[in-house]
Amino acid sequence: MQQSLFGSLATAETATPGSVSQSMDSVLLEDAVFTVLDLETTGLSAKKNAITEVTAIQFRNGEQVGIYSTLVKPAEEIPEEVELLTGITNEMVRHSPALVMVLSELSGFLGEAPIIVGHNVAFDVGFLREKITQNGLDTFLERYDLSRSFCTKVLAQKALPSLPSYEGVMVATAIGYHNPNPHRAEADVRMSAGILFELINRLKAENPKLKTLQDLLNYQGILNER
Repeated sequence: MQQSLFGSLATAETATPGSVSQSMDSVLLEDAVFTVLDLETTGLSAKKNAITEVTAIQFRNGEQVGIYSTLVKPAEEIPEEVELLTGITNEMVRHSPALVMVLSELSGFLGEAPIIVGHNVAFDVGFLREKITQNGLDTFLERYDLSRSFCTKVLAQKALPSLPSYEGVMVATAIGYHNPNPHRAEADVRMSAGILFELINRLKAENPKLKTLQDLLNYQGILNER
């Protein structure tokens, strides 16, 4: 574990596989490195609102192999209702690293062709792509590729068709996972990872032919931008 180069609130531990391109049709699910990611933001508009927290954790076969996590100094004040929802206050982020530094560090952590996972991952990926463009870091855009991404909400909708809701906490509860701190990035990442690997185990038990990243992508389908 080491501190971020730019912020004492950040932690980063990078696994070697995170920087290696993974071919979707040749990597077995138990060998794949999934980077589960979550953002906290000041609002829902990627163009107008700001990021306040980022966590990305790399997992292989359900085991953590790397983590990047930091608060972010936003370009706008955090609204009171968002402070109440997330517990992240303006005082907490006042001395956090600037977004451009976080985006550079995060992109380095992800590697060249990561397999990104999240609950409503299209929102997180879209938000990051917008901020990367706004900050002139376009060389990193190809790392945030929805065609190589997995959404635990979409997977749950397919694998657990009878649930009354597919919000993250509801899906987690249905599979027996407790999220102790919803709306904080690391807790939500660990929740999404719990959902991902439980669903993979169930799907593999039902269909032994589901073996590779491409098999899982075929089951999910290509995600659409929000």
